[in-house]
Amino acid sequence: MLLHFSTWAEIDGFLARSKTVVIPIGSNEQHGPTGLLGTDWLCPEIIAHEAQKAGDILVAPTFNIGMAQHHLDFPGTIALRPSTFMLAIGDWVRSLAHHGFEKIYFLNGHGGNVATIEAAFSELYA
Repeated sequence: MLLHFSTWAEIDGFLARSKTVVIPIGSNEQHGPTGLLGTDWLCPEIIAHEAQKAGDILVAPTFNIGMAQHHLDFPGTIALRPSTFMLAIGDWVRSLAHHGFEKIYFLNGHGGNVATIEAAFSELYA
C-alpha cells in the first residue's frame, strides 16, 4: 500500500492491522556522466514498492533529497544542510508517530546520508 495513493480512511484502516511504515530515502546527485541523478532515491523506492506488492506493507513517499554537498559542482544535484535534513526526518517521524505508527523504517540508498540519519535518530530517541 502506498501512503500517497491512499485516502486518510484507508490509512486509518491500515493502522488497525499494522503500525509499520517504510520510508525510502536517498539523494539526488551525480553518478558519472551517464548515471541518473535520482539513482540513490530510485533504488530504495523501487525496492519498497516491489516489497509492498508482495506483502501488507505501507510505503511512505520517498524522501528524495539528502546529504550531497560534495556533489554540488555537478549540475542537477540538490542537497540539504545537515541541520535541515535532521529536522525534516524528525518532522516526518513525529507526523507518522502522531497518527499511531510505531515502527518507522527508513530504507536508505545513499551512503552519504548514514551519519546524519543516525544523528537524527539520536535526537529523536533523546
